[in-house]
Amino acid sequence: MLSCIIEAEKQIEKLIFVQEDIKMVHIRKAKETDRKNVALCIAEGFEKDFSILCKDNQKVADAITTGLNMERFYVADIKGDIAGVLAISDCNGRAARAEKASLKKHFGFIKGIIGTFILKEEFEKQLEYPITTGYIEFVAVRKKYRKQGIAATMLQESMLLTNYQDFVLDVTDINNNAIKCYTSIGFEEFKRIPEKHGKQKGFNEKIFMRYCHK
Repeated sequence: MLSCIIEAEKQIEKLIFVQEDIKMVHIRKAKETDRKNVALCIAEGFEKDFSILCKDNQKVADAITTGLNMERFYVADIKGDIAGVLAISDCNGRAARAEKASLKKHFGFIKGIIGTFILKEEFEKQLEYPITTGYIEFVAVRKKYRKQGIAATMLQESMLLTNYQDFVLDVTDINNNAIKCYTSIGFEEFKRIPEKHGKQKGFNEKIFMRYCHK
């Protein structure tokens, strides 16, 4: 009984410390020195998506780090720790590219080739939106900082740091937490596209959402 009480007290103390940290979150443009931490945050945030290629988050981070366009990224900085990241791309350029050499080096020859094929489509596809529209991608929060409102804060504040008139993002139909987060800050659904390989990927549709500055 006593051990349960002690453990409960530890969890409460931990929660208090985390909540205090959240109050100190600073949303800023990413720096070149953030590159490795940004890559690790993406690897952790999208580990289910990357798992077909590699289940080791650090290896995934090492594989994608050289392909990141840091000028497109924003980070949630808590006392020097990168708690979350997102990128805002547009029709003039995306936030990442698939670096074949790096993917082959870290995933092996076969999975590196497969990874290049898959990620090139995801990372580098030309955006058809006007230059006044920002496309939000790579929204990710480290596990220890999740369910604390960081994603919503990061989205709201990073959008204010840009000159775009409106913003678009997409989310899978099974990602209910993300959909709730985006809806809560004013994003509205405007279309859905069925996923051709939904069974293999584990979802049926991509939901596209838009936010307009008021």
